Amino acid sequence: MPGGHERGAGEDEGPALDWSLTRRLLGRARAQWADLGLAGVLLLLISLAEQAKPFLVGALVDYAMATRGGLEGSIVGLYAACVGGVFVLQSLETIQTQRLGLDQTLGLRRDLFRKIHAQSLRYFDKNPVGSLMTRVIYDVETLNDFFTAGVTAVFQDLFTVGIIAAFLLLGDWRLGAVSLAMVPLLLWSTAIFRREARANFRQVRRNNAALNSFLTENLGGMATVQVYNREARNAAKFDTVNRASLDLQLRQVRINAFFMPLVELLGALSVGMVLWYGGLRHFGNGLSLGVVVSSVMYAQRLYEPLRDLTDKFGIFQSAMASAERVFALLDRREDLEDPAQPLSAAGLRGDIEFRDVGFSYEPGRPALKGVSFRLRAGERVAVVGPTGSGKSSLVNVLLRFYPYQEGMVLLDGLPLESYARAEFRRRFALVPQDPFLFSGSLLENLRLSDASVPEERVRWACGQVGAEAFISRLPGGYHAELAEGGSNLSTGQKQLLSFARALVFDPVVLILDEATASVDTATEAEIQEALAVLLKGRSSLTIAHRLSTVRDADRILVLRDGRVAEQGSHAELMGVGGLYKSLIELQFKEQD
Repeated sequence: MPGGHERGAGEDEGPALDWSLTRRLLGRARAQWADLGLAGVLLLLISLAEQAKPFLVGALVDYAMATRGGLEGSIVGLYAACVGGVFVLQSLETIQTQRLGLDQTLGLRRDLFRKIHAQSLRYFDKNPVGSLMTRVIYDVETLNDFFTAGVTAVFQDLFTVGIIAAFLLLGDWRLGAVSLAMVPLLLWSTAIFRREARANFRQVRRNNAALNSFLTENLGGMATVQVYNREARNAAKFDTVNRASLDLQLRQVRINAFFMPLVELLGALSVGMVLWYGGLRHFGNGLSLGVVVSSVMYAQRLYEPLRDLTDKFGIFQSAMASAERVFALLDRREDLEDPAQPLSAAGLRGDIEFRDVGFSYEPGRPALKGVSFRLRAGERVAVVGPTGSGKSSLVNVLLRFYPYQEGMVLLDGLPLESYARAEFRRRFALVPQDPFLFSGSLLENLRLSDASVPEERVRWACGQVGAEAFISRLPGGYHAELAEGGSNLSTGQKQLLSFARALVFDPVVLILDEATASVDTATEAEIQEALAVLLKGRSSLTIAHRLSTVRDADRILVLRDGRVAEQGSHAELMGVGGLYKSLIELQFKEQD
């Protein structure tokens, strides 16, 4: 079962209703206080109009008793006005609250999406995709319910309870006290229900995140699953997580199954007590029948909003669990922070220097150890070494995907941390071993939806890397639609497009991370020919698996166990007879 996702603060303990989270959620709506206030006014008017009806019914009963069956037109008219007013006001209130909730959903998802983009890659190593999807999609949707079916409904229910209590006590305070006698018992049982429901909702959310993570991972690795016949094992693991979800849902059903009938029972007892005591008062000392009738109706109505409040606590419990997770991410301090006054990267020359850089993905397991080298502006440096020697770690540090722990990285002689990440990355282009393409048109992929990039430049870049030939054969050419991940293209074609995309933006520094590993020999020769022209005047760092591709580099770094073991030109390193020569001989021996 997937694990390792970052837990929100307070995920395992806390009060049944976290007022700090509630205030924070409401605080996000401060820009819409006018809309929220209007919704509150509408809810108050709805409650007044709705609860005036039993009072009017009582008045009609008393009038009919006094006149032996007569009707008072003004009372009937007021009753009709209440019915019509509730219809109109509820329509307006629904529109108002739904718009408020949807605006909050929009803002939360936008903020979460931006916050996720601001994290270093270390964060994604520890947090599964499924867990993040749960936060952005399901947790935010739950918070939408908090605004549309939670807060506003609770306000209305509280208004309703207050208005009903006022009508009961004004009609006859002693009969009203009898009607309210069961309320303390209901409040006590509600407190117990809230505590149990909150704990269960937390577990449901954690299980949903695990379920999403497992499903995302399984679908992403479907080819591996099928090749190694893991369908049955993965299905068994999925069943374990799915069964846990069922058990948690059933526990919530059991909690509700006990509590809801209890509310009904208390309501029925309250109505019975009003009928008994009201009947005695009516026949004993002349309490009007209209007051008794209206009190019975109010007693029946009193437990409707109280029962609804209980239902809404389910929404609140779920919202609190979701809010903990959402705000834990929004409040997360970034591993990498930009300086308060970043330097401009507009005139970068592409001079890069590593000074005794030490870097670890995990504490105690260094990936780079005291690495020092310099890539001068316009120079072509290649990096080679055995698997796990730290080649890709250089790229991760240079592009600030991960924070390094020791030493210093300089860009044009100044610390890398002096620049805003987004600013200096615009001067870099990375061509990875496994290129990623987005769903959409080929043209939009190559210019990354930047409409300011002319199509002519895109065509030029494709021509330089030899991608023009296969693009012309695609249905629609540059406007051909790519499937998710570019799955309707071959690996070599995706790699060519990745080259073209890098060149479209005219980088100062070009980084090739084993970029030709998936390209056939003929295509590789074509790319190398194009790169010989395109790399002129640019700094380039080439992580190479095929050592035949680095012979023309100005300098070659040879890494071993996270350290620079050798450096020099191809001829110099071959003359030394060290690790580089051994790697060359081994690779050519494997090719024979």
